[in-house]
Amino acid sequence: MNLKSVFSQKWAMRCLSRSLFIIFALSANPVFALSEPVSDVRVIIDVSGSMKKNDPKNLRAPALRMLVGLMPSKAKSGVWTFGKYVNMQVKHGKVTVAWKKLAMLESKKIHSRGLYTNIEEALKRSSQGWDKPNRKERRHLILLTDGMVDISKNAEENEASRKRILNDIAPKLKKAGVSIHTIALSANADKKLMAALAGMTDGWYEAVDNAEDLQRVFLHIFEKSTKVDTVPLEDNRFSIDKSIKDMTVLVFRKPGDSETKLITPDKKTWSYKKHPAAVKWHHDTGYDLISSKDPQVGQWLIKATVDPDNRVMVVTNLKLTIGDFPNNIMYGDSLTLTAKLIQEGKTVTQERLLKLVNFNVYKHAMTEQPAAHHASANAAGHDNAATAMIDDGSGADRLAIDGVYSVAFNADQANGDVSLIIQAKSPAFEREVRHIIKIHATPADLDIKQQADGQFKLEVTPRMELLVPHTVSIQVTLPDGSKKTLQQNDDDKWHALLAKEFTGQRVTVTLVGTRVNDKPFHVDFDKILEVSKLGEQNLSLDTQAAHAPAVDASPLLPVPDELAPVAHEEKPSDVAEKSAESEKDAGKQEQGFNWLSTMMIIIYANIIFLILGGIGYLVWRKRKAKLATEQEEMDL
Repeated sequence: MNLKSVFSQKWAMRCLSRSLFIIFALSANPVFALSEPVSDVRVIIDVSGSMKKNDPKNLRAPALRMLVGLMPSKAKSGVWTFGKYVNMQVKHGKVTVAWKKLAMLESKKIHSRGLYTNIEEALKRSSQGWDKPNRKERRHLILLTDGMVDISKNAEENEASRKRILNDIAPKLKKAGVSIHTIALSANADKKLMAALAGMTDGWYEAVDNAEDLQRVFLHIFEKSTKVDTVPLEDNRFSIDKSIKDMTVLVFRKPGDSETKLITPDKKTWSYKKHPAAVKWHHDTGYDLISSKDPQVGQWLIKATVDPDNRVMVVTNLKLTIGDFPNNIMYGDSLTLTAKLIQEGKTVTQERLLKLVNFNVYKHAMTEQPAAHHASANAAGHDNAATAMIDDGSGADRLAIDGVYSVAFNADQANGDVSLIIQAKSPAFEREVRHIIKIHATPADLDIKQQADGQFKLEVTPRMELLVPHTVSIQVTLPDGSKKTLQQNDDDKWHALLAKEFTGQRVTVTLVGTRVNDKPFHVDFDKILEVSKLGEQNLSLDTQAAHAPAVDASPLLPVPDELAPVAHEEKPSDVAEKSAESEKDAGKQEQGFNWLSTMMIIIYANIIFLILGGIGYLVWRKRKAKLATEQEEMDL
């Protein structure tokens, strides 16, 4: 036996011993037993006649079958279809082998023959039993529709139904701990309603123009609805360790792609036509879903086109979990992302073992269309350097060496979706969790148009997915210091007419309300009333910020060139005080640049810097003296 062979054997034994040590040690950890809530995922699918146009290939069916195939055995689920009437297509209950077989068969009955679009009744019927919160359940409702609320030929009845959905049903479901995920499958869908339902309940909203995107959207919503365990997939390669009892591999196919194959660690090739009898291989439109119990330990290879939406989901007693993280946030929000390893329901806290595990988070901006989500990421599933998560009690981490790793997340991208990929890697195992968040640039849309009589029509449309509608109040402060309260229309817009003598002058629009996360909210918009140089009578102006927000720029996301309005979350008392001060000072406003205020700000800033500099100098002197004393003692 040559020297090279001896070295290779010793290296392999050392790695094997180290891996076994980590696995056995993790399984012996006794800290923090947890009770994992059961996911209850209910699906509502529109079968109205308009689906003949918007989903001519009936791709709702294979998308549902994919969702059913991925559903974990401990979950509960049910499927409803609706048009004029609501039908329980698949009875709600525990997800079992029998339930999955029935759901697969019932998916073939999805049609496009419904006469109306009774969203209200569909929400009521599918949410039965969700009257109050239950900590033992993680509740999710997935609503797919291509239309507006349509229960009658009478427009007033349709509008009344829509209002009941927003004002009665959605708040009730929110109180019961339900997240509503909505998919608008056409340009004719009520996108405002769908966005509001998702935003009010911290669900996910997706507008889909092409039914072929449904499978990927269903996957992303599935990952939000269930706490599935996955392993990293890089260049279609993934590793299986001894703690994994089952694996499910999802592989997307595009038209023209060759047959999907799976290469095992011992170099055997599986395919749809040729695989072990114990392996379940579901081949459907656009994807393959392969399930295997007790998969072989080692590195596997998917022989197919690399696609970041491919997944390897596993059943294991060694899980990577992340703390609750919202789906919808605003530009400028600062949050903390946490992650930890769970072994047999207990948090892993042994420091000597965790030193061998690297916790990292990757993030990248995603394009707006779901089908293109994968286009911006490279083969590894992310296109940015890793940011390390820490457990040393510094920065965003609250407590050192408690097994909970943390990292600060700053919403420094003005608008769009951001994908977060959290990984835990060691020589023995690899785990991964993905989460997509939607960052909203502004809480409202503003529009000013000059009418034929010279007056300006101001319209403000609050984002219902961000703000609780009945809490919103909007005022405009005019150049003469007076204030005017905007009135609400039936179409969720607020409006006011402004006199033509204010042309060329600045007005401030103040929006006060409560965010869907129950935090008070206040924002100011500055607008200049002016007519286009071309003399156009109708002019929609871009929103300009009253104050530029402070941005904690991250190298992982681009900082926008034009910043959104500054949003202040304040206590109600703070908002009241600020309003009172505004009214008090309204008559003192002067047009033009205020040099006196600017000079005072500069003077105060310099005084503060001098004070801080003096304190810093004293601390440095004291520390230097202490170090000198310690050095003298060491010399003695």
